[in-house]
Amino acid sequence: MDPGDISYETCYEWIKSVFAPLGVQDITMWVDFKGKTMEDLKRYSAVYIGGGNTFSLMHTILQSDFHVHLSAFKEEGGMIYGGSAGAIVMGSHIATCTHMDDNDVHLKTRAGLSFLDDFSIWCHYEEENDPLIHQFIRAYRKPVIALSEETGLKIQSGKMKVLGTKPAHTFDGNLMKRVIEPGRCI
Repeated sequence: MDPGDISYETCYEWIKSVFAPLGVQDITMWVDFKGKTMEDLKRYSAVYIGGGNTFSLMHTILQSDFHVHLSAFKEEGGMIYGGSAGAIVMGSHIATCTHMDDNDVHLKTRAGLSFLDDFSIWCHYEEENDPLIHQFIRAYRKPVIALSEETGLKIQSGKMKVLGTKPAHTFDGNLMKRVIEPGRCI
């Protein structure tokens, strides 16, 4: 997040309020990935990557080589959760954000971390987004998982399970849309 839009303190208080009812009290917030290593990540059971501008977030992850450490953390069984831009960067291609984010950092690549096979993530999904999703698929030939505000995914043992109160929507390379209800696997 751009601290000029929402302060780091406000973000920290929000994440604490989200996890407090679940009994999670020990939360550390990093505002800079530079110098962070796999050893640093191993101190934690999970990593949450928040929202903001997707291009800026991906630029920061790549510039600091944090993607290498995140991948290793994931491979060793670490949990990673992304919200909004944090979810988009986990997909195979981040251009799913171009309708809402500007590329002010002049990021050249559009490749994501590819933690979800070949799927790209479309956040804040509403049905009116379907034509934009079709344009994305035609341009980049990537399937899409579209997630509303009340929808998430859990990936475990190679399976993607839909969580939340609303369904996920998948779009394949032929623009075929499928609705996957919460509790079902993609």
